[in-house]
Amino acid sequence: MMRKYLLLLLLAASQLLAYPGYVYGQSEQVTLKVTIIPHRSSLGNETAYSRLFKELQIETGIKLEWVGSKTYDDVIIKVTSGDADIGYVGPFSYVDAQDNYGVRLMCRTLSADSVEFYHSMITTRKDSGIDSLQDLKGKRFAFTDKKSTSGYLFPMTHLKKQGVELEDFSEVKFLKRHANSLLAVYKGHVDAGATSYTAIDKVDIDFDEINMLWKSDPIYRGPWIARKNLPDSLFNTIQAAMLKISNSPQADEIFEGLTTKGFIAGQDSDYDNVRDVVRLLNQ
Repeated sequence: MMRKYLLLLLLAASQLLAYPGYVYGQSEQVTLKVTIIPHRSSLGNETAYSRLFKELQIETGIKLEWVGSKTYDDVIIKVTSGDADIGYVGPFSYVDAQDNYGVRLMCRTLSADSVEFYHSMITTRKDSGIDSLQDLKGKRFAFTDKKSTSGYLFPMTHLKKQGVELEDFSEVKFLKRHANSLLAVYKGHVDAGATSYTAIDKVDIDFDEINMLWKSDPIYRGPWIARKNLPDSLFNTIQAAMLKISNSPQADEIFEGLTTKGFIAGQDSDYDNVRDVVRLLNQ
């Protein structure tokens, strides 16, 4: 009888080892898929965010699985279709996703010194002979992505206010990344370009040769979002961990190499000024 009992115990133990997620009554580890707008290449983003993802996994016990995206639209499609559970987007992308599909705002990002805002800008080379926005007519111009807040929405709306339309340029390029737009201006591949002010931290150029023709009003930095049907328990767990990590003594190390330096709770109305600009552009 004792031998039979021992055999049953061994069989039960072998079953637990075969399914380690259920040891001690625990369920299998939850996995959430994460995607990010293409500030860098897909591999570059995955590498840059690896430390943050690691800390979030340690804090929550939730595994984060990387999902690459090549465009801003790609991120929206993945989150709203359920191919990704959470994502980092720009303000324009958030407004588009929220107003047309429904997503959940998890938190806003902060830059160094807990700054909540950033700016769009239009740049040229100082030796370009371009001194005003009207001088851009007939010139080659670079944007980033049509769903980019600072790389298209805000600068294009301001250009229209100044009487400059897309068809007024001799050539228009969409270069995806903010650093690409700034580099294209610096190297003379285009005469002027729109980009985020944060791009200056991502390129190694002589900024004494760059002229800022225009700078936007402050824009709240981009948010992290979740698909609208992500369970509250998972949403709240990830959100709380992101806010906690922002105040960690190791925060500088965790966010090293990222323009994001922390997170803050936000609300949908924070991006109403973006909606106003969208309406102006559509007019």
